[in-house]
Amino acid sequence: MASALGIAIPNQNATLFSGANAPQIAYFETVSVTIWNGDNAEAPITFDLYAGFCDTLEHVGLGLLGQNGFFSRFVVAFDHNASTITVTERP
Repeated sequence: MASALGIAIPNQNATLFSGANAPQIAYFETVSVTIWNGDNAEAPITFDLYAGFCDTLEHVGLGLLGQNGFFSRFVVAFDHNASTITVTERP
């Protein structure tokens, strides 16, 4: 995902974290995130997020880290039966 966003890995913003099998390195960058619910009546929400990218997880499509900043800002609900994800900004 980092390469698709034009983010160089490795970079100087490296942080060691505990992975499932062994310690791993995350590389952090500020990215602009836009969330839109598909309803033309509502404006999209755009904000900057300091996200971590891990090249050792890229091959499984999970190379993006950063729950703090997204899940701390939004309530996220997954409805598998309806095939929907609802994202609501916290007050």
